[in-house]
Amino acid sequence: MSCMFRIAGAKLDVDGLLAAVSLPSTMSFRKGEPRLKTRPNGKRNKDSGAAFLVSDADFDQFEKQKRDAIGFLKTHKTVIRRIMNWRGVDGGELAFGVEQRDVIVQCDYFPAELLRLAGGLGLDIEISLYPPFEEKKNRKKPTTPRT
Repeated sequence: MSCMFRIAGAKLDVDGLLAAVSLPSTMSFRKGEPRLKTRPNGKRNKDSGAAFLVSDADFDQFEKQKRDAIGFLKTHKTVIRRIMNWRGVDGGELAFGVEQRDVIVQCDYFPAELLRLAGGLGLDIEISLYPPFEEKKNRKKPTTPRT
């Protein structure tokens, strides 16, 4: 999942919000719960929130992610506006996962239409860069010394 619509809030009743809107969430979390289920005694969520799938394009398909995001915002603008105005929602964002390219400087842009749509709905935009999948796949596993 390389592009998500995420919302969060310190006083958000995320279960009430999700029950009231027609947009299915891919994940939700609650304030005070462990951030990682594998570490029940670890750090706790400071907010409650949810995430919704915008684009399932791969990390190396940034152009498709942007097209999908424009379509998502146009199709779901009424429910997104309702979510963003929901009591307890402190903010929302479109989060893009993008593959790092083997270049000296990586420059990526957002078209004005996407910026207008997102800004009009009060959404921030985030880009997270990830190493190419092939590099991870081709790395040699560390060997254990024989005794």
